[in-house]
Formats: sequence, structure tokens, C-alpha cells
Amino acid sequence: MKLFSKMFMVFALVLGLTMVNAPQADAKDLTLVNKTGYDIVVMNCTPSISNVWYEDVLGNSVWRNGQSITLDFDRWMLSDTWDFKIHYTNGYSEEWHNVNVRSVNTIILHKDGTNEYL
Repeated sequence: MKLFSKMFMVFALVLGLTMVNAPQADAKDLTLVNKTGYDIVVMNCTPSISNVWYEDVLGNSVWRNGQSITLDFDRWMLSDTWDFKIHYTNGYSEEWHNVNVRSVNTIILHKDGTNEYL
């Protein structure tokens, strides 16, 4: 009986160490900062290999100039590179393509149409 208890303890210890060292889920947080000078009403994204835009990730929210949002997806593991499209309140839209979301944590959208990747 003592041998069984010791073996069970060793098994539990090995299992615990395995769980601690197991790779974590491939979720990704991506922070986007709106410094465009305009409010944004729609933001779509899609894996770069697709030609269909996903739903508006803002929902009914308006992404105000000067604010940041965080996208928290498990879907990042579907593709390393993603395309993004935003629609401003003034009717204009902008797209950027092939953003490697695995190597980027923050995207700052600037007024001149450029983006800063951190």
C-alpha cells in the first residue's frame, strides 16, 4: 500500500511539472491606438490569405480619436498575418495588409495614414 502511495505521489508530481511546462493557448492581445484625428465606427479584420472581411469587431461601439482598444482573440492562431480595414465617421476607409500579429503587440494609427508597429 505504501508503494502505491509513493508511486501515486511521483505520478502526480510528474503530471504537475508537465502541466506547468506545457505551452499556453495561442491567444493574442493586440492593442490599437487611434491617433487619426477621426472617430472610427467600423473595424474589420481577416487572415491575409482570405478575401472575405470578418464582422465588425467594434460592434455598436465608436472608437474615439485618442482612445485605444484591445483585440483579444483565440483566432490569431489561424494565421500569422492579418489584414485590417477601418471606416471613419467622415465616410472614408483605410486598409492595411499583411500585419504579422505574432510579432506586433501595439499598432498606432496616425493622422497621415501611416501606422506604427510596436
